Amino acid sequence: MLSLPKKNPTDTIQLADWLEIYALISGDQNSSRGDLESALRTASLFEPEGDEAVQRKLLEVFQELEDRTTSASQSYPFNLEGNLLSVKKEWHEFPAYVFCLCLSYFGVKQTKGSKAFPRRWFEHISRDALKYYLGGEGLRFGYPRLKDEIPISFENAINFVCTRMKEGGSYRNGGLPDRKDDAVDIIAWKNFPDQLPGKLIVFGNCATEKDWEGSKKTELVPAAFCDDWMTDKPKCEVIKSLFIPHRVERRRFTSHLKRAGIIFDRCRVSYWAHFAGPISKQVGEQRWFDYGVLTKWSQGQLKAAAP
Repeated sequence: MLSLPKKNPTDTIQLADWLEIYALISGDQNSSRGDLESALRTASLFEPEGDEAVQRKLLEVFQELEDRTTSASQSYPFNLEGNLLSVKKEWHEFPAYVFCLCLSYFGVKQTKGSKAFPRRWFEHISRDALKYYLGGEGLRFGYPRLKDEIPISFENAINFVCTRMKEGGSYRNGGLPDRKDDAVDIIAWKNFPDQLPGKLIVFGNCATEKDWEGSKKTELVPAAFCDDWMTDKPKCEVIKSLFIPHRVERRRFTSHLKRAGIIFDRCRVSYWAHFAGPISKQVGEQRWFDYGVLTKWSQGQLKAAAP
């Protein structure tokens, strides 16, 4: 059986993740309340609280899974029926959710020479998620940039963004060291038919590490970015957002919003990115990222975790 999470083994979100991972690596492609209860009792994690504490935790975990089925909607790769969580057929058709799950649960250690860039990939799917959420245009601004999508140099990238958005004027040297991306990983906006200034603009920062609740959620300051790097800041206030492959405790969600801006957690990211994945029916759309690498990487993580 898959071992329980080493860090915070009684955490509700971690245990819900554990059930999802366990279903993906199990031969019968499912996990159950009984599997989790057995693991908790074997580990003696709720002594001396006893049976009542175990049952309370099981209820919390399955409520979290219920919330995920609603929040991720058609992008959720599992079926939840009573006390049984089962993997949907052809789970690779849900690459964004499974990738975010594996990235959150297993983490990633970037090794020299590796051709896998999970953190960068997360920025790509976050761009797609924000773009589809707004129903507008979006760019991955995070460094290193893709020259086919946006100029690589910081100055040229700023000029490119200003021209595309028709806001911000052009590059301004704020007298600061080149920040490469200055905490802006994603930029998206929605134009009006008149193409005039004054529109919805969102800057996004991506945080894949589990310590996102610290300083990471406050490092992006859109107003300061525009003042430092643009000759004519956008006419309307730029909205701040944070993208994470994790789930957030519901009771703490509103508090985090005050500092992080709009939060796109795993379910929100996967729901909107789902429209850009393999199931997409979009025709003739310019694509900068192949979602197939998400499935391949996720399969490797799951294979390594299998007993």
